[in-house]
Amino acid sequence: MTFTLSKALEGIAEERSESLLDQIRDNNDRFNRKIVVLDDDPTGTQTVYDTPVLTRWGVDELAAALKSPGNLFYVLTNSRSLTEPKAIELANEIGANLNEASQQTEQRFVVVSRSDSTLRGHYPAEVHAIAA
Repeated sequence: MTFTLSKALEGIAEERSESLLDQIRDNNDRFNRKIVVLDDDPTGTQTVYDTPVLTRWGVDELAAALKSPGNLFYVLTNSRSLTEPKAIELANEIGANLNEASQQTEQRFVVVSRSDSTLRGHYPAEVHAIAA
């Protein structure tokens, strides 16, 4: 059986030609949300600029980031270095601290997870813990 590229790509949706960035920004502005990116790996934060990157996630640090100008910030968790139970525990801790910081600052947020941790084998458990 011979496989061709066109055969392999059958049924895959075409790439979007329009950017969704304006819609994302409009939604966040409309709902007064700040984007919080949780990143399990320092290589993700190497690609951003003019964006705060937290390496601590205490309530005070998160509250300051939620009150700061701008519409997003990163939290570098380095959870890929942890076992699955520890990564879940960390995700729960960050989630609880984010919720408390949000209540203190009255700033809503949405979380974007860059935590795939497939090399450690605890995906999607960590993402599910973040969602909870």
